[in-house]
Amino acid sequence: MSLFTWLSIGVFAYYAIRSIYRLYFHPLAKIPGPKLAALTSGYEFYFNVIKGGMYIWEIERLHKIYGPIIRVNPREVHINDPEYYDEIYTSRARRREKDPIQVAQFGLDGSSFSSITPEEHRQRRVHLDKFFSKQAIANIEHLIQDSLDKIIENLKDAYQTHRVVNLDSGFAGLTADVIYQYTFGFNPGNLDHEGFNQNVRDGANALLQSSHVLYFFPILNTIMGWLPLGVLRRVNESAYVLAIQKSDLYSRGAAALERNRDRVEDKTASNRKGAILDALSGPNIPEHLRTPERLMNEGHSLSIAGTETTARSLAVGSYYLLTIEHVRTKLREELKSLMPTPETRVTWAELEKLPYMCGVVNETLRLSTGISSRIPRIAPTETLVYKNYVIPPGTPLSHMHYFILMDPNIFPNPHVFDPERWIRAAAKGERLDRYLVNFTRGPRICLGRHLAYAELFVVLATLIRRFDMELYETTKANIDFVRDFATPYPEKGNLSVRTVVTGVIRD
Repeated sequence: MSLFTWLSIGVFAYYAIRSIYRLYFHPLAKIPGPKLAALTSGYEFYFNVIKGGMYIWEIERLHKIYGPIIRVNPREVHINDPEYYDEIYTSRARRREKDPIQVAQFGLDGSSFSSITPEEHRQRRVHLDKFFSKQAIANIEHLIQDSLDKIIENLKDAYQTHRVVNLDSGFAGLTADVIYQYTFGFNPGNLDHEGFNQNVRDGANALLQSSHVLYFFPILNTIMGWLPLGVLRRVNESAYVLAIQKSDLYSRGAAALERNRDRVEDKTASNRKGAILDALSGPNIPEHLRTPERLMNEGHSLSIAGTETTARSLAVGSYYLLTIEHVRTKLREELKSLMPTPETRVTWAELEKLPYMCGVVNETLRLSTGISSRIPRIAPTETLVYKNYVIPPGTPLSHMHYFILMDPNIFPNPHVFDPERWIRAAAKGERLDRYLVNFTRGPRICLGRHLAYAELFVVLATLIRRFDMELYETTKANIDFVRDFATPYPEKGNLSVRTVVTGVIRD
């Protein structure tokens, strides 16, 4: 027989033996689920790559067939049980690691986000935590107000000129300008551009919408990094935009390191320019963490997380507030207690004392989902048990947030925007907020959650108190979660909320 024949027999035998092992002898062999998902990652590939971010809905269907625990690919288990969530995303007392395969798709090596072990995560994140505490965010609320002032002026002009406003672009411009100022010490001026610079999300969208392909082929990140920018632009315009952004951040990281080269170590020193980047490049940071590549990736992860998810939440919240008149009216009446005139400036600390306002923000977060993809955790040394199923150490285990946020047993009529559900729950002594899992939990809870809350409270309250607006060529299909590309996307394109300003409130 020819060499080709022997190779063919060898390949066939390998896959046959592997298939038998995965189906009958693998440690996850007793976990329910379709045999095809146990045999090959091609099952997930079909729904997420070929069909475009649709595996979440297949997982939802499979849970209805097989129950709350299923094997979603040869190596990973998904559990749909809100009461088991804290077993997966547990406290620091129980060791949890990230899945290296899931992390690799984003190409953010060295960042806190990409830390696999708890030790790596603590070492990288400890230098960031102080900048994102509740008090630290309260101290930089002026950055939010400054950007919000630009949106307000734009809306006033739109009222005079009868111009249509892309609110989603405005929110992305605001969140991007704020996080860039805070992280890098410069304002990219997205809100100064016509249309709020609708291209501000191009880089983030390029990464997010490629996430499923990069999950299966992470080598593409390396290849794109090798390609000259001119070639990359001809191959993929979105990838080119992403590469330009990362190149700019690399230069800023290198410049920050140069500025800090001769500084004397001072454990109490903050960053001179008020930018997190300068603090991360200071002499009190371990030397192996002070490289342009790491600063680029840490900064990039902060900018993506600080822009896209919060901007989407603001757009979703605005859609519902402009759609449901009685909610909008009740919120305005409550806001008058803090904002006797529409021009009154309010702080996050003041706004979070208003029960109905809190309900609006919580519903906004719940219906906007946040991260929509699976975020697996691995217990490297601990055997976990769910009901009668044993989950061996080293198994990636996940729980999609969307399934909790839309669980009708927790949130009756889950697709309804109902701020009062939070007030009713509080009156009964129920901690409904324990199921608001947008920011996950445990030691890896979202670093920027306080910034997100500040932006949501201040922006939504200010705009609703100051303007009457109507949706323009915007339906629920424009904000619906249809495709999962790490964050929710509608059926086509990106989320969009367009409005016309029908009035500027005077009292």
